[in-house]
Amino acid sequence: MKNINVYSILLFVFGAIYLLFAQGTGALIASQIVGEIDKKHEDVKVLINWENAKWIGYTKDNRPEEWAARDLVRNQPPININTWEPTEEDLKVIRRKTHPSVLLRKSFSISKEIASAQIAVCGLGLYELYLNGKKVGDRVLDPAQTSYDKRAFYVRHDITEAIGKNNSLGLMLGNGFYGQNMAFWPGLAYGKPRAILVLNILYKDGTKEQIVTDESWKAHSSPILFDNIYLGETYDARAELSDWSTFKFDDTSWETAEIMKAPTQNLVEQDLEPMRKIRAVKPIAVWKAEKGWILDMGQNMTGWLAISVKEKEGTVVKMRFAEHLMPDKQNIDPASTGIHVTGNTQTDVYICKGDGVETWEPRFTYHAFRYVQIEGLSGTPDLSQFTGWLVRTDAERIGTFKSSDPLINKFYDVSMWTIEDNIQGLLSDCPHRERCAWMGDAYVVAEAASFNFDLKRLWQKTSSDMQTVLGVSKAHFKDPFPYDSRAPSNISVGKRLCLQARPDWGAATIMVPWFSYVYYGDKTIIEGAWDMMEGWMAYLDEKVQEDGIINGGFGDWCPPGGNPEMDTPPALTSTALYYQSLVSMGKMALVLDKKEVANSYAEKAKLLKKAFNQTFFNVEAKSYGSQTGNAFALYSGLVPEGLGQLVADNLANLIMKDKNGHYSTGIFGHRPLYTILNDYGHDAVTKHLWSITDYPSLGFMTEEHDLTVWPEGVSNWDKNERYYRHSFNHPMQSGFAASLHESLGGIRPDEDFPGFERFILRPTFLSGLQWCEVAHKSPRGKIESSWRKNNGQIEWLVSVPQTSTAMVQLPHFKAKQILLNNESVTNNTFKLKSGKHVVTINF
Repeated sequence: MKNINVYSILLFVFGAIYLLFAQGTGALIASQIVGEIDKKHEDVKVLINWENAKWIGYTKDNRPEEWAARDLVRNQPPININTWEPTEEDLKVIRRKTHPSVLLRKSFSISKEIASAQIAVCGLGLYELYLNGKKVGDRVLDPAQTSYDKRAFYVRHDITEAIGKNNSLGLMLGNGFYGQNMAFWPGLAYGKPRAILVLNILYKDGTKEQIVTDESWKAHSSPILFDNIYLGETYDARAELSDWSTFKFDDTSWETAEIMKAPTQNLVEQDLEPMRKIRAVKPIAVWKAEKGWILDMGQNMTGWLAISVKEKEGTVVKMRFAEHLMPDKQNIDPASTGIHVTGNTQTDVYICKGDGVETWEPRFTYHAFRYVQIEGLSGTPDLSQFTGWLVRTDAERIGTFKSSDPLINKFYDVSMWTIEDNIQGLLSDCPHRERCAWMGDAYVVAEAASFNFDLKRLWQKTSSDMQTVLGVSKAHFKDPFPYDSRAPSNISVGKRLCLQARPDWGAATIMVPWFSYVYYGDKTIIEGAWDMMEGWMAYLDEKVQEDGIINGGFGDWCPPGGNPEMDTPPALTSTALYYQSLVSMGKMALVLDKKEVANSYAEKAKLLKKAFNQTFFNVEAKSYGSQTGNAFALYSGLVPEGLGQLVADNLANLIMKDKNGHYSTGIFGHRPLYTILNDYGHDAVTKHLWSITDYPSLGFMTEEHDLTVWPEGVSNWDKNERYYRHSFNHPMQSGFAASLHESLGGIRPDEDFPGFERFILRPTFLSGLQWCEVAHKSPRGKIESSWRKNNGQIEWLVSVPQTSTAMVQLPHFKAKQILLNNESVTNNTFKLKSGKHVVTINF
């Protein structure tokens, strides 16, 4: 046993050399071969050798046309669908099939005792793995989406405890994003479903056996007659094949699996947490509709509906999903879920087999919805028949917040639901219409999301995704920047990339790795992204105007009333983001011990700051001209020294006087708005903004319109009319929720001591708030910050992890007002060692 480690290392080295030089002909050669350690033999690493495995599938299509295809409407309605009367031409449809879902199987027997058995599998677009009649594991919608021509994920499964003498492996394949040929049709599909699999068996006598996908596998069509990640799934229970993945199953009538072309030569083990069914959501109401019944889940959610029905054979149960109802509440209104680009409503269909109570849920699709319109039931449905499942990447929840104000608590809950609804193997812009990883959205929400979810692996994947789309898109027609191979796309993964990244959206190439490093303390993401980041910065350096400004960009996206109401020039936000990137690059260069490079970025940042203020700062008014201009300049560190308070005072005036006590910021300005107000003593303005319910305000959305997730943008909607077609589930609007941790709780990372080795505690004891409790599970342990006001005192309880220190900053109080653990302090800034502390403040 002492020599096993040496043997494993040699095996790894020679295997790696082989992979570097081998020329794969029929099989895909993996670029990453080291997998997770076998649980029973922790000193042995299993080498995945793909040389003998082949990609297999089954393309024969014998599905009934009625169920294998759906109608797609291709003409887009105008923005104002409230007054749109579609013409006959507008309603013309095309009928299109999905690629067929596939069943693949292979039986085998073993005659010796097993020490370990591990499967490595990649099934594209999505797969479910079965062994001896049972699904292996609890992963769903596996693997995570990638740019499949650049890389695809494989997943390991340990089946040591489940394997027996006689065995059968089964794979069920669906289209996922790989075979998505309907929404945004026709250019997004990579191909038909296919899979590659290796089963490595280690026997107790030391011998090994490998079972791989090849021509020996059998294939058959699946009972899934239609599956599209956007549009839904159709399942015919009458076509189920009982025990199809068991050893006893007779597959003599099945056909031989087809050898398929490898989609990529870069097969990488998925490090990202899998998608799972996270929690059940029970519906709160059901009522008779114009057609069928309408189910209210009580929450706009991402996932699917599980049903339990008892109907006659052949009964068709149709479920259509939407975020809204028509004004008369007799039909769902699917406009906001993207029918103008997906072509139809999110719809699942279940065809009953008629043998008693039948339970079903989809496998290869997911929806974003609050309401479900169900047709085909013979009787009055009961709520107990239905369960919604929130489905997302199973990243750990690491943040909590609650306070004495129910409305602020609701804003936090709505923000978290919106983020959760969009963690689907990537951070999507919305979970129904586009499902795309827009880079500007990732930048805006990164900090709020990182306070509350362990997204270290997600940000690593996001950064790696960005590298797969470098130089693949044409330049954006609205910017004066030509095509450049160093520039990523506006969307970081897939085929719907929406042109070359504009200067503001592209900042995510720098800021996502930076935020990840600051919050999680792992420089691996910086090392892996360095070449990409330097390339992007060099590209921008060449595009700086003579006055030092970066022109172009999408700008302060989605302010109240929509982009026509944008009151901040895109050049201001693009240049501020360029400055943030320069500063962050300088600090990351130091992390990598690149001192000369760091100095170069610091000098560029210094010059840019001067240019920014010469162009955008009104010295007399002490203003950058808008709420976003002021808030974003302060957040970016661009305000001249000594003028921060005056700029913040102007920000408060712009809100309370110029906008009659309302915000006008888009996503860039809204992210830091409340933290900036609170830091500069304007927490009464924050409390006002968080208390009102008229338009525009957060309360207008949650209280007046009962929204449970944040919409793409807020407009002055009328409850008696239809909502616009824009998405009502957009995480970029949750960016402001970072203020609940960093400002009300006061928990802020110290970028000089990443991963919360040292952190800052700077709470705002918000005007009108009686108590607040905030927690964040950092890489070094749980940080807690809880305060309560009582009889002219604030009692603030703080918990600092064992290997951390905290720097307390209380700039709005004097030292004589503060007691630390019942002892006087000499300054309103002081250090806390690990442990629990009580800070008492007299006010």
